[in-house]
Amino acid sequence: MREHEKIPYDSLAFQEYWGEGMRLPGQSKGLERWFFQWQWRNNFNAENNSETDQPAVTESGYYASYVIGAQWFDEARTMPLVVTTKHGCEHIDFLKIFSVCFNSGIESKDFSKIYEVDTEQPRIKAPELKSVLSPLIVVHFLSIVKDIAKRGLKKDYVQREDNLKKVKGHIAIFRNERINVQKKRFDKVFCRYQEYSEDTVENRLIKKALLFSQQILQVAGISESLLPLQHTVHECLSAFANVGDQIEVWEVKAIKHHKIFRQYDDAIKLAQMILHRYDYSITNITTAEEEYSPVFWIDMAMLYEHYVLGLLREAYGNKIHYQVHGYSGYPDFVCYSPRIVLDTKYIPRFGHSNIDTYIVRQLSGYSRDKRIFPNKSESNIPCVIIYPIEGEIDNPFKGKQLEEFLTEEDCCFWNFHRIAVPLPTLNTDVMCSQRDEPTLTENL
Repeated sequence: MREHEKIPYDSLAFQEYWGEGMRLPGQSKGLERWFFQWQWRNNFNAENNSETDQPAVTESGYYASYVIGAQWFDEARTMPLVVTTKHGCEHIDFLKIFSVCFNSGIESKDFSKIYEVDTEQPRIKAPELKSVLSPLIVVHFLSIVKDIAKRGLKKDYVQREDNLKKVKGHIAIFRNERINVQKKRFDKVFCRYQEYSEDTVENRLIKKALLFSQQILQVAGISESLLPLQHTVHECLSAFANVGDQIEVWEVKAIKHHKIFRQYDDAIKLAQMILHRYDYSITNITTAEEEYSPVFWIDMAMLYEHYVLGLLREAYGNKIHYQVHGYSGYPDFVCYSPRIVLDTKYIPRFGHSNIDTYIVRQLSGYSRDKRIFPNKSESNIPCVIIYPIEGEIDNPFKGKQLEEFLTEEDCCFWNFHRIAVPLPTLNTDVMCSQRDEPTLTENL
């Protein structure tokens, strides 16, 4: 099913179990986000294109929100719920969206609020979401590991065992007797010792996940976004050159998270997700024909907000201020030269409908907020609404001044403007030709 569609299962039968619906965790007061929510809606006869042909029929039930993902609808976990984007995930270049988000300088803790993965629940068969979750986790993982590599890998004392010419640490008596004494090799001593090294279990886990990420990107398809990501993988692997990649499954599951080293904590969690997603076997990345997805969700409204932030930062740099604290709230973007308030609205076909009055009140409050704009303005500060469309423009802001987008004014409200920022789409012609080509494993 698509965003904002009614869930096909019998909603009344599960109203006692779900109540108002499924809220996303980590909610702020007054900003509740839902995977799906109980609503009453006016649905028109599908056979009539005109809304005036038939009166509206009011229907109640659980409706999907602007969140995509996979979730079990019932407690017994027999009824899967898979929600995709309005236009279908197969055409949106999620890899590029995630890359632009991290180029904006978003911190890992902030990006973690956009999505969540639950690996404890049974997986759901969802081939529609095959191109969504893996790129998301990989890009998030690479952004953290890149920062770890810049700061330097964490070292620790590692337990070693080796057959040496001189005693180091302490002698492993039983192993030494079996390997050396019984074979009359009196020039060797089997020792156990500790070594201060980068070759820790945590670093080996991260390197193993880097190799998985490298393979995932290789089979992801042809995209401009792959080049910087592949370069990041090679850069990170170079930093882990002195670290091995052999690690057992029980070691992966036994790794404890670090409270002090927060970046390592996030990297370990994401590395475990990557390995668990493909059952700890790198061959599953290329041989799996149908993708079974873990339970997860992605907040498309927040993802689009950070995607636009990346585009604005790419075009205007530090002139764009994100989530400025005001008396009336937190506007998405503020520019002080020129003075403009910009806000993203992940609403389909927003360009063909009137602006809702609550949006007008919201942005008008931002533009008159003395904490956001301490100095009084001679005229009303322009308010800009940014909404998504399908298109092929990489960055509509690049090479243009913000004033150029203020030439057309909304027909109903003074100094209100709209900017359509396309969601990046995959080249379907390239995708079709790529499917016809033999894969790496077929060539071998």
